[in-house]
Amino acid sequence: MPAELVGIAPVVYYYRGKSLDREKLLSFLTAETPEEMRNALKGTWLENLPVESMKPEEIEKEAYRAYLAILNKLRGYVASTNLKEMIEVLKDSIRARDVLTLIRARIADRDINEIKDFLVFPNDPLIETLMLILKDRSLEGLSQGLKGFRMAKDIEQALELYRSTHDETVFTLALDVAMLKAVMRLYTRAGKAINVGTDRIECMKLLCPRIDTLAYVIAARLVLKGKSAPIEIPACNEDVVRQILQARPEDIVPILRRTEYGKDLPDNVYDALSKLLVIGRRFQRRRVEAAFAGYPFRMATLLALMLLYRLDAEDVSTVVAGKAAGLDISKISEMLSYEYV
Repeated sequence: MPAELVGIAPVVYYYRGKSLDREKLLSFLTAETPEEMRNALKGTWLENLPVESMKPEEIEKEAYRAYLAILNKLRGYVASTNLKEMIEVLKDSIRARDVLTLIRARIADRDINEIKDFLVFPNDPLIETLMLILKDRSLEGLSQGLKGFRMAKDIEQALELYRSTHDETVFTLALDVAMLKAVMRLYTRAGKAINVGTDRIECMKLLCPRIDTLAYVIAARLVLKGKSAPIEIPACNEDVVRQILQARPEDIVPILRRTEYGKDLPDNVYDALSKLLVIGRRFQRRRVEAAFAGYPFRMATLLALMLLYRLDAEDVSTVVAGKAAGLDISKISEMLSYEYV
């Protein structure tokens, strides 16, 4: 392990231990009272949060807030310029999440002030400026508000794609694509100072399951609506996206089954697309956990911790929403990033 990583490794692994493991999530899933739900989350980063009464956006915000606090703590252990830059890239990805939350709200014609409670950086100059622009000039002033932000082009591309697809998964895809591109640029600049080859490959492995499954779903939905893609849908495996866009509706599932994510997809294309999104999360969960199992600590492990907390937030939100809708536990479990038999 490079000397520059030794100091922060114990800190990161400590916070990895606060993530939601399979047994705790199962306890949360089977809990019958709010008290049992809170007990199931003891010892995790979700402890003391009233998750049973929180909206999904609030739970997601808490995941990013917890992660931001970790990044800020790590700064005290970091001497390496490259590692400091990695931390800043990851902090910018949290800002990107806030930007996409604001854009989503503006598209839905929601009051921007109401969304402030869901933001991690409500008082950040970038976010404050963007809020003012979105209030006064709508989305037309987006480029001006994002000027100088390293992930601006990816966010603007997402908005352009959304305008043609009206598919909100575009914004989830945009966040992962922005993270991937920003980290890849860092690795390119860092050169031999870090293990570029290993970290680049692992970064792709961590992010591509979600990027590709989301891209496939967006492309398939366009085909089912009889539309063409107005701009390129970002993906790690661009060939599959092109195949889907050129396919007939009845050929979509066979194409997906030839990918690493499509082995057990159902015949119905709509059911297959819903399951594909879950499969993407499950692939990511397994790869993120592998990043902490038996490997030396490296820069990509910082990214793995963020994804781990985000998966936790999505699983908890799914359980809460499923219980509120009166769904059977077995149905809810089919939508979680852990696979329960």
